[in-house]
Amino acid sequence: MIFDLTSLGLLSISGEQAKKFLQGQLTCHVEEVTASQSRLGAHCNPQGRIISFFRLFMYGGDYYLQMPRELIPLAMQALQKYAVFFKVKLTDASNALQQIGYVGNELLDLPQHTDEQLSLDKLIIIRLPGTPARYQFMGEISAIHAFQHQLNIPTVLGNFNVWKSIDIAHKIAAIYPETSEKFLPHDLHLPQLNAVSFTKGCYTGQEIIARMQYRGKLKNHLQLVTTHMETLPIRGNDIYLEGKNSGNVVDFCQIDDNIYQLLVVTQNNCQ
Repeated sequence: MIFDLTSLGLLSISGEQAKKFLQGQLTCHVEEVTASQSRLGAHCNPQGRIISFFRLFMYGGDYYLQMPRELIPLAMQALQKYAVFFKVKLTDASNALQQIGYVGNELLDLPQHTDEQLSLDKLIIIRLPGTPARYQFMGEISAIHAFQHQLNIPTVLGNFNVWKSIDIAHKIAAIYPETSEKFLPHDLHLPQLNAVSFTKGCYTGQEIIARMQYRGKLKNHLQLVTTHMETLPIRGNDIYLEGKNSGNVVDFCQIDDNIYQLLVVTQNNCQ
């Protein structure tokens, strides 16, 4: 089954100092991002709170950050504050590449490990977390269709909620404008997703994040909750138990009529 991923935006970073610039800003190790490897990562403020969370990959020699399309302007603005000191260019590239998802049988011609990337002339394919096998195709639409035909992938369009539910089930939350700068990387289990490097050196927010890893006692925990709701959940909203503020809604997807799967950050006393 294939999925239209046009709800995801792309921010491109190009220029001779792009790697150096990103290495000093992002939580992931940019040296590990190549034509054959992508990474999840975050850009944080100096207090260590996540401004944007994304998948970082290379295409055509440039770096791309993939995130919800509505977060692109905020993410670009935050990075631009530091980009002025480097020979780099930031561009909203959301319409530059076609983005298609595939969930189905594991295909031998495609990457076999999570975050692995296959780079072709006008197309890249990334293996994503999830069961059954999940892949993402990005590039020129003609190249995507040609490869889809070559692999005999049927053109059966799936509901984006199904795609989203796989992320939610694996505790991969998206950050939106309403939740930007609300959570720390440890709140969203980013170290477990290989989205934080503790060996790469300094980056914005690194001191706070490292302190949480080595000295802090984690008070917040990411939980998966299935619930019945008459109204649409609101990301960033507080959760109250017995009249006490007990956490926040991070992300959600709808799985049936008025049935939602939520990722929520709860405090220790709510376990």
